[in-house]
Amino acid sequence: MVSRQYGGRAVTERKAERRLRFLVAATRIFAERGYANCSLADLCTAAGLSKRQFYEEFQTREDVLVAAYDRIQDDAAAAVLAALADLDPRYDMTAAMTAMVSAYSGSIGSDPYRAKVAFIEVVGVSDRMERHRRERRHSWAALLDSVVVPAVAPGARIRGGGAWGASALIGAINGLTHEWVLAEPRPPADLLVELLVPIALALLEMPDQRTA
Repeated sequence: MVSRQYGGRAVTERKAERRLRFLVAATRIFAERGYANCSLADLCTAAGLSKRQFYEEFQTREDVLVAAYDRIQDDAAAAVLAALADLDPRYDMTAAMTAMVSAYSGSIGSDPYRAKVAFIEVVGVSDRMERHRRERRHSWAALLDSVVVPAVAPGARIRGGGAWGASALIGAINGLTHEWVLAEPRPPADLLVELLVPIALALLEMPDQRTA
């Protein structure tokens, strides 16, 4: 089936571009002003689009926050997986973990708007948002447990089980990133990597550390 064309472009392409404009604008304006302080009119103005166009993509303002948050998290996961695919087999465990944490922090910290939305503006918005954040934590835990750890440290496992150990690491990431976003002047993102790598390694249990 051939997609409908409008102005020489497929309708689906135009729709995707419009949705992205809303997400980019939401990430910036929610970070700059705070989600609670932004109206739907503010968001539409920032995106250069109308309310009618908004309602063709979303039902509520919170839907945009959820989608913007998911875009940030999806991009970070893609960056980690790309770094994993390029991982030098000669790396030791510390170098490999540094590559993973650097990929994550590089994506999240690529601009301060992303970090602020991901770690500050989504917190406490609603029960729905809190459930969604927990679901995303569980997704990260599964990725760490089944993909990242076996590649970084073959034979190792996360202390306390994937969900608990990953939650400990995510808690450290949240706290450090929160401080990083609010710091004036903001230190380089490399500081986050330097602090997080030892924490991540401490959460790994090697085969020779296990009791029978």
